[in-house]
Amino acid sequence: MQANALGSGALVLGLICLAGGCRAEAAPPQRIQGAIGGGVYRLPGNIHRIPAAAQDTGPADPSLVLPRITLHLAMTAAQKSDLQALVRAQQTRGSAEYHHWLNPEQFAERFGANPTDIQKIGAWLESQGFSDVEASRSRTSISFSGTAEQVQEAFGTTLHRIEVNGAVHYANLKNPVLPAALKGMVEGIRGLNNFHPKPHAIRKRAGFRPRFTSSISGGTHLTPADFATIYDINPIYNSGIDGTGETIAVAGQSDIQLPDIAAFRTAAGLPANDPQVVLAGDDPGTNSDDQSESELDLEWAGGIAKNASIVFVNSNDVFTSMGYAIDNNLANVLVITYGACESSVGTAEIASINAELEQANALGITVVAASGDDGAADCDVGTNSTAPSVASQGLAVDFPASSPYVIAVGGTEFNEGSGAYWQPQSTTDIISSALSYIPEMAWNDTVADGSLSATGGGVSSYSTKPSWQAGSGVPADGMRDVPDISFTASPDHDGYLVCSGDGASGSTSVPDCTNGFRAANQDLDVVGGTSAPVPAFAGIVALLDQQSGGRQGDIDANLYSLASISTDVFHDITQGNNIVPCTQGSTNCPATAPMQIGYSAGPGYDLVTGLGSVDAYHLLLEWNARFTITPDPAALTVSPGSTASSTITVAPAGGFEGPVSFSCMVSSGLANTTCSVPGTVSGSGTVTLTVTAGATAMMLHGHAKWPFLAGLGIILLLTWPRKRVRLAAIALACCSLAAVSCGSGNSSTPLQGMTLQAAAESGVVTVTGTAGVMTQTATVSVTVQ
Repeated sequence: MQANALGSGALVLGLICLAGGCRAEAAPPQRIQGAIGGGVYRLPGNIHRIPAAAQDTGPADPSLVLPRITLHLAMTAAQKSDLQALVRAQQTRGSAEYHHWLNPEQFAERFGANPTDIQKIGAWLESQGFSDVEASRSRTSISFSGTAEQVQEAFGTTLHRIEVNGAVHYANLKNPVLPAALKGMVEGIRGLNNFHPKPHAIRKRAGFRPRFTSSISGGTHLTPADFATIYDINPIYNSGIDGTGETIAVAGQSDIQLPDIAAFRTAAGLPANDPQVVLAGDDPGTNSDDQSESELDLEWAGGIAKNASIVFVNSNDVFTSMGYAIDNNLANVLVITYGACESSVGTAEIASINAELEQANALGITVVAASGDDGAADCDVGTNSTAPSVASQGLAVDFPASSPYVIAVGGTEFNEGSGAYWQPQSTTDIISSALSYIPEMAWNDTVADGSLSATGGGVSSYSTKPSWQAGSGVPADGMRDVPDISFTASPDHDGYLVCSGDGASGSTSVPDCTNGFRAANQDLDVVGGTSAPVPAFAGIVALLDQQSGGRQGDIDANLYSLASISTDVFHDITQGNNIVPCTQGSTNCPATAPMQIGYSAGPGYDLVTGLGSVDAYHLLLEWNARFTITPDPAALTVSPGSTASSTITVAPAGGFEGPVSFSCMVSSGLANTTCSVPGTVSGSGTVTLTVTAGATAMMLHGHAKWPFLAGLGIILLLTWPRKRVRLAAIALACCSLAAVSCGSGNSSTPLQGMTLQAAAESGVVTVTGTAGVMTQTATVSVTVQ
């Protein structure tokens, strides 16, 4: 079932319509002068890395149809700076822009290309024979369709047939060429290859030990009810928060079967709630792995946010689906469980996708992505016909998880020890058998599975560290670190139950979930990998949105802020690693045993599990945790050599518990004054600001020249060695102090008209209260006299 296809007519520009109706807006600057033609330039960074196992079999058929090619348009430097400032302000409490999200038309007015430039580019594309030329609502990209021959003629690059593990792909092996008039206007071109992002789910079928608690094996697997118990979602449900009124979008690249989602909801005891299917471009048909991936996402996002609306956006490429969901503002939460290592994506494509993700932030969309399933060696996936058992491509992280505009979700594994955390086996399957939170360690099944199978994590080679990524354990590496948070992800211990169209035995002849979660042959369909917790966390975000009264945008900053002050929002994962074996002599691999690369979990943030897993109830309870500090009195008068004090009161809000420590600073106008604020406050309470004034400088007022000359005479007296000069200095000092003319014959009364007066000092003392990475300030006016 597909719907809402993109229009296929001429270039779409549209009117700018806001809540108050359609009105004219000041357009962005026009950047293309004259007609497009003349010289050309080569656009760098637009080659997808070809896997090592690939074979180039020559040029593609000239008649090969590329379903969707997209020119991503670059913002001006001023627009980029403005957008960065906006998204920061939208997440800064107290800012006039706080949580004031844009719609696509408002985004276009402020950050899109000039409509005239859009028209010129569209006309040029049509002159090259391309069809279905269409601009995005945000005026940040133009999409079109064409053949390999048209691509070669327009962009000066030949598409080649590339075979990888029996699958035939096409790709450009040289960067495209564009008219010189477009230099600086085009950031990248997507769609010149069909190497699509890979799903991050690991599936187990027949013969795998079934659990949840199983009536057959007594083992355990996860249902939405289990996840809700383990990660403390049930109190949220009990308060009436279930996702009602919220929307989650899932980006995919395969058709799905709605009966599978319906069967999952029935087996899990959830109310019926079919997803809406939106087609972005041509129908891609059905691919088994992609279908299973999308059905996992749809089932578990709706399994946690029980009554949220779920939208599935489908196209030939998951990044196309993602861009369509953002450009059309389809949801407040967006799920992406696909990705590829950064170096295989290419710098231009990373830049253009990051621009779309930053746009999502400005619209208030929370984007959640998977960190990958190959441990610290993300680039090794897909280099062999089977999952590699040894890394050879070096340390790498997954994109878009490494984007600073998404929440990167990694994986943990339950570590029960001798504890009893599940209901024991019964004569029937127990759909909700988890009893409480279960201790966790980092997910790494590489040794047990004989292939790279561990949570992705590490340091980005592309994105610099965002300002919000700070706190205990965060490396001082200057780059974006992955992941941000983690949840259970091991398919071995314990996987997520799903209902998927090709059946638990990998055959449509044995359909899934005909008897609860069991197939007709009693098997279960179980998945793991970092894809599994992503839709579950997206469901938690939808619950957060409902409680908070609307979209929250990129919640990363608040997650790190909470981690710095809360003791119960995160489960700090300190055991395990994402270390994998590596080929001696390969990138990053040690020269001596043990030949392995990766990172270990530890206290605070780490490059394996991020901040840890989340207690959902406390996350929502403390989401708006903050504090204020207020001085009383707010103005002090202090005498020289004395002290004065002000009481600083800490008032908590939103579940804030502290502790708050304090510092103070005096302004330059209080040169002889010091301050101190000893003590800390947990939650609410007071501390005392003490201001101490030193001896205030005395300044002579009246005939200003006489004090100056007296001072000069004294300096000469003390420093000059010659007797005659010393005598003159004594005379100068005496005459000045007596205020006489010294040789003029005219005299006056000593110190006539002189006053000795202390000048008042004034300024402010700034008090700063600090809790983790959260700060608040207050000022106290101080006068010394």
